Amino acid sequence: GCVPLTAYGTPSTSELTDSLKPYVEHHNALLLENHGVVAYGKDLWQAFDRLETLEHTAKIAILAKILGGANDLPKDAIEKLINIREKAGYLTEAARCQACGYLEHTDIKCSLDAESVNIGNSNGAKISFTREELIELLAQAANIG
Repeated sequence: GCVPLTAYGTPSTSELTDSLKPYVEHHNALLLENHGVVAYGKDLWQAFDRLETLEHTAKIAILAKILGGANDLPKDAIEKLINIREKAGYLTEAARCQACGYLEHTDIKCSLDAESVNIGNSNGAKISFTREELIELLAQAANIG
């Protein structure tokens, strides 16, 4: 599923937990602005598996971007993947309805009202790095540093 970027919240305050509330029900991992990632599940092992999957996916995305960008899947391939995940029980109605970009490219419709599904993201803040910081991050992502 999608991993939304939550708004910044000051640690040890309700700001942080309040920024998570709209997302927790419909996502199993969150990227906390200026904090890091949190993943959760029915037990510690499921949460850990989700975190590892997210980390692996992030590394692939970074390397794909470096190598010229990823190729988007065609509409029919996205629909097949969504249907397979639903049949296997990995994708709930709420998760399927996440507005993370894939539904708008398919014929799959969401039957839930927009209020019950998180469709937002953070404020679109830009992230900047120095050249050295970027090289270090890329080296870590590729496990060569």
